[in-house]
Amino acid sequence: MEMVGEARLRASRERVWDSLNDPAVLQASIPGCEALERTTENAFTATVVSKVGPIKARFVGKVTLSDIVALRSYTLIGEGSGGAAGFAKAQIGVVLDPLEPQLTLLRYTVNATVGGKLAQLGSRMVDAAARKSADDFFELFGRQVEGGPEAPTAPALKLTDLAGGASAGRLPTATPRSEEPVRAAPGLAAAASPKDVASEAEVADVLTAELIKVWIADQIAVVTLNRPDNRNAMTYAMWRTVPAIFAALDRNPEVRAVILTGANADFCAGADIAEFAQVRDDVTQATAYEVAVDACCDAIAGISKPTIAVVRGYCLGGGAHLAMSCDFRYAAAEAVFGIPAARLAIIYGVRGTRKLLSLVGLPTAKRILFGAQRFPAAEALRIGFVDHVAAAASADSRSWWQRLFGGAKQVEAGDPMVEARGFARSLVEHAPLSIAGAKELLNGMSMGTGALDLAHAEALIAAAAASDDYREGRAAFSEKRAPRFQGR
Repeated sequence: MEMVGEARLRASRERVWDSLNDPAVLQASIPGCEALERTTENAFTATVVSKVGPIKARFVGKVTLSDIVALRSYTLIGEGSGGAAGFAKAQIGVVLDPLEPQLTLLRYTVNATVGGKLAQLGSRMVDAAARKSADDFFELFGRQVEGGPEAPTAPALKLTDLAGGASAGRLPTATPRSEEPVRAAPGLAAAASPKDVASEAEVADVLTAELIKVWIADQIAVVTLNRPDNRNAMTYAMWRTVPAIFAALDRNPEVRAVILTGANADFCAGADIAEFAQVRDDVTQATAYEVAVDACCDAIAGISKPTIAVVRGYCLGGGAHLAMSCDFRYAAAEAVFGIPAARLAIIYGVRGTRKLLSLVGLPTAKRILFGAQRFPAAEALRIGFVDHVAAAASADSRSWWQRLFGGAKQVEAGDPMVEARGFARSLVEHAPLSIAGAKELLNGMSMGTGALDLAHAEALIAAAAASDDYREGRAAFSEKRAPRFQGR
């Protein structure tokens, strides 16, 4: 018998992992478990009473854990004998994915065999019993894990936290790649002045108020726009703060990829128009505002690490510019896109328009900007605005009773965060210098003639050729093993 499934648990990955290794929690979660005692660090003895059809028996056996990757995964092998009832053996693979600080996706695969009288009952009855046991286990386990004490509130983040403690928290006054101030787009003001760059106090205010939240797990940083009651619309302070956050993440050697998303149901509905009377009321303010928007999106595009926008719900106007500034865009099936500038008598910025043109081509870009119409995720994928739309969930969400007696299969929407994190994990295994160099070249080439700094590009190529990672890559290839890149 083979079975796959998943469960979402409202708890941190650390708490779920500790619970999966806690005999008391496991015993309380395993249906019919009378005893579970640890014999060695990774082995237990177990006594379980189980009923399959007309056969009820007490199984005594052992449970061992192997292939352990702390906080991430393990394989559980259970073997038990039920006397005349027969025997059972199961191999269960468990993988934990942190979707949010307090939300963990637990994925499992089961391969099981039975013998003796149990095998004579037929696969349908045995499968149904096994699936019911799995359903019951995760219901009980979820109660144990989610019913625990609340995690203590973390102190407000500082830039030094995001940068891995580097640079004593000094704020950059530049894009991540250089020390030059952010330049305005053609037709706007000249270079950004010091007053156009967020102060340390402004950044601290945004982080303390959690208008933008950041957390890091598995070398992946997740930056969340956190104004769900306003569909995560960007305030002027948020536009000005993002460059400092991304520059700090770029300096952090423990971060290999960055995901940008929005809290709850939406990605970002664009700029917060409600504050325009205070921050965008005349030409001078409008120019400064556009400089801040460009600096924000340039910082996202300019970071040396791969970036992925995870889009749910609305992705409109300035939100679309944020998404287009990322290297990849993973969307939920229900996501909605649009650039309504023509309805506000606003000309979409030069940088945002250039990104749109490079993604969808001239006729489609004109249709989006002239028409100001919203379009669904399927259309966004067709025209090239997004790279991936999450597929329907593969796990069967019916109860064991519905599966046994034929209830209609429920189709659940796929989660783009799950798929984006899987893609990000595949990227963090590769050489950071190679990715940074390829990104620099590709972004420069896509911006047209003169945009690529050839001298800088050649310097990146030479630095990679002289790096420790290059030597490690060659050694790993010769030794037929996975390389261990350090980004230097």
